[in-house]
Amino acid sequence: MHDEVLVPGVELLESMRSVGYSLEAAVADIVDNSITAQATQIDIVVEPVDGSYVWVLDNGTGMTPSEARDALRLAGTRVNERAEGDLGRFGLGLKTASLSQARRLSVATVKNGVTTGLQWDLDRVITSGNWTIGVLDTADLAALPGFESLVAVEAGTLVVWQELDYLLAGAAETAKHIAEKLDLLREHLGFTFQRFLSGRNAVTITVNGVAVPALDPFLESKPSTQVSPEEKIVIGGQPVTVQAYTLPHPSSFTAKERRRRDLGAQMRDSQGFYVYRNNRLISRGGWFGLHKADELSKQSRVRVEIPNSLDHLWQIDIKKSRVEPPQAFRTRLRQIIEQVTGTSRRVHRFRGRAEAQPDRVFMWQRVTERNGYRYEINPDHPLVLALKEGLPTEKLGLVERVLADISDTFPAADLYVQVAENAPRDEREIDIDGAVARLRAIRDAGGYSASAEDMTNALRRVEPFDAVSGLERLVREVWEENRIG
Repeated sequence: MHDEVLVPGVELLESMRSVGYSLEAAVADIVDNSITAQATQIDIVVEPVDGSYVWVLDNGTGMTPSEARDALRLAGTRVNERAEGDLGRFGLGLKTASLSQARRLSVATVKNGVTTGLQWDLDRVITSGNWTIGVLDTADLAALPGFESLVAVEAGTLVVWQELDYLLAGAAETAKHIAEKLDLLREHLGFTFQRFLSGRNAVTITVNGVAVPALDPFLESKPSTQVSPEEKIVIGGQPVTVQAYTLPHPSSFTAKERRRRDLGAQMRDSQGFYVYRNNRLISRGGWFGLHKADELSKQSRVRVEIPNSLDHLWQIDIKKSRVEPPQAFRTRLRQIIEQVTGTSRRVHRFRGRAEAQPDRVFMWQRVTERNGYRYEINPDHPLVLALKEGLPTEKLGLVERVLADISDTFPAADLYVQVAENAPRDEREIDIDGAVARLRAIRDAGGYSASAEDMTNALRRVEPFDAVSGLERLVREVWEENRIG
């Protein structure tokens, strides 16, 4: 046997574009490099009208000419070369992320007073048939979008994307398309770099001049968030930290929190594991096939912290957006799922109704039948009995028909959609006049035969009187009316 060298064709560059990056994942990969370079300010600008360019500027350490060439070299980095706090993975991020969105990648960087500019241009490479990068001269650098901002920093790096064919993807309304992309980008960066955007030495990231807010998926600042004790599990000789969270019921969310997709319409899809690597969020939501997402477990989120030394065991992909836990870890994850989803179910059921509660009387009751379940107006509710009591026989049938129709047309499907989307519910309280009118109806239907004290004790277990403040006083007043009358 003998060796023979097969040089890859330049068409490989086109193939590299199909890795599957979204805009937000691609930009996050560039931000990884900036944070690794100790940047404290990272500015991202997307041309908002025609999407002709995207540039990312940081005030990090910058690169020497040789370092810049290594960064643009189409080769990876061995895993064992990674520093402990390095956010990189294979050493391919700058190239693959950039070329996934644009046909032209330019890098301008300043270090030790020396400015270096290099460029990959897919069309030039394919036309020439050679693996050549462009070395930018002074005029080329000055023409780069964002270069004026690079000149203002002592050290740093500017990454510029042009010929953004994948970003625009034939959008009919380019400006609207870009605005939607920017919303998703800010949200993604807010979650992915939340740990870096908050705290004493926080990094500032802006997108078209708007600061990216840190987005905490666990709502740790809310007192009603339930947090399990932190647990450390040793995998491959390295500690993995796990902590479970049960978010509060959506009814306690602020208006600002409800506008977050992960707390609103997409809350059900946002349950599951949140895997962090060196404080950077890698995977957001999902149960790794160990549990089926459902409505009652949507409050459940589990934080998992892994070091970059375990990348190979967790199968982190090149985009740093997907992980797969090792088999040795899955058994413990399944146990954690059972614990946290059980807590989430109790958050909902505490506000719901048990099917059998003999000590409570609700206006609606659940009826289970062979083909499923349904809800109906409780015919034994005191207000329903009071309504029927004073009716002549010919009217009684009509009322019962109306109550049956109300039960049959219960909007269960719409209710499910509203609950799934965490739409705020208008909780209407019974005012004094409404409570008094209901008490009079019960009294006139024969309730006066019971004492005010006995009636109060009974109604405290009856919906909606169980939510009436000062119920005993109101009952005594209504019963006193009858005695005086």
